[in-house]
Amino acid sequence: MDMYPAFKGGAKEYFPNAKIVYDKFYIVKMMNDAIDKVQRKEYQTNKELGKTRFMWLKNPENLLDGEITKIRSIKDLDVKIVKAYKFKLGLQRLREIKNVAVAREYLDKWHYWGTHSSIKEIITLAKMIKRNSHGILESIKQGVSNGVVEGLNNKIKTAFKRPYELKTEKCRDTMTFLMAAKLSLPTRC
Repeated sequence: MDMYPAFKGGAKEYFPNAKIVYDKFYIVKMMNDAIDKVQRKEYQTNKELGKTRFMWLKNPENLLDGEITKIRSIKDLDVKIVKAYKFKLGLQRLREIKNVAVAREYLDKWHYWGTHSSIKEIITLAKMIKRNSHGILESIKQGVSNGVVEGLNNKIKTAFKRPYELKTEKCRDTMTFLMAAKLSLPTRC
């Protein structure tokens, strides 16, 4: 689930024996939000960072040639965004660890590194991740993700945006089931 306090409170109240598992998607999203804040703030005083906002949100393997060149030209400057990007890459390495004990040790080191970074956004994120480390480690232990649910939600949203006039609840529900189900229906010519 998401780390939003309402979700945690609801889970504790209605499912007191359930194990809380945080999906890696939300951790990456929070990291990207922190990166974006760092870049926007730093751009105010360093126009050299112009037109770089979205490249910091990408993984290295997804960078275009021009973006790689730009990062190489910036990486030797003493700018916080480069340091923040390294924190992002470090946090992503956590996904590769399958052993919970090793993951706990890695997360503790990342937390220490983050809280001593002198980057306000990274410090805040590191503290939040430490507070919620039980759910992050549980996701590694369980090997689960809510990617399937997120994909299904996107299909349902697409069904709702269709230009058909879904005047009744029954029509809306039927369209949702048709969009979300993996049906192999015959086509008519």
